[in-house]
Amino acid sequence: MISQQRRNCADEVFNRLRQAIISGELRPNQRVVESAIAQKLGISRTPAREGLKQLEMKGYLSRLPTGGLIVTDHSPGQIRNLYEIREAMETMAIRLVCQRVTEEQINTAKEYHARLLETIRNRDGDQFIEFNSAFHTGLLAACGNDQLFSLIQSFRDQYFDRRIARVFTARDWRVMSTEHAGILEAVQERNARRAEKAVRRHLRTALRLALERL
Repeated sequence: MISQQRRNCADEVFNRLRQAIISGELRPNQRVVESAIAQKLGISRTPAREGLKQLEMKGYLSRLPTGGLIVTDHSPGQIRNLYEIREAMETMAIRLVCQRVTEEQINTAKEYHARLLETIRNRDGDQFIEFNSAFHTGLLAACGNDQLFSLIQSFRDQYFDRRIARVFTARDWRVMSTEHAGILEAVQERNARRAEKAVRRHLRTALRLALERL
C-alpha cells in the first residue's frame, strides 16, 4: 500500500510542476528530469516519478522516443482536439449551471466580468488572464457536478491559453468581452439553450484565435 507521505509528495510534484507549466515557467519542449525534480524538492525519486507520471497522463508532459520527458508543445491538431472536448463538456456544464446557479454565484460572475472590462480598458494582459479564468471557473463551478468540473479544469489549464491572451488585438478583447456578456446574460435568464449556444460560440472563437496566433 502506498504511504500517505509518498502520496503527498507525488501530489506536490504534480501541483508544483503543473503550475510551472501553466504559468510558462516551464516552457514547451523543455526537458523535465526525474532526478533533478527529486533533488530540488528534497524528496526521493519514487514520488517524483509518480508525480511526473500523473502529469504525463494529464497531457502536460510528453515522452520522447528515448524515454525522457518534455513539456508538451501542442500541435494545431492537438489544440483542436482539446477544444472539441472542452466544447462537449462545457456546454453540458452550462446547461447544469442554468438549473443550479445561485444569485450569489451570478453576482460574483458579474463582478469578475466588470473587473475584466477594466483590464481590457487598461490593456493589462496578466490581469485579463486572471479575471478571465476567474469568470469561467466561477460560472462552471456552479454546475454542481464536481467530477465534470474537475475534468473541465484539467482541459482549460494549458499554457497556450496564456500565450494567446498576451497577443490579443484590440478587436479580440472586444469580441471576448461581448461573448462573456452573452454567456452571463443567458445564465441570468436560466436560458439553457441560449447559454449553450453562447459557450459554443465563445469556445470556437478561442479555437480560431489559438490556431491563428500560435
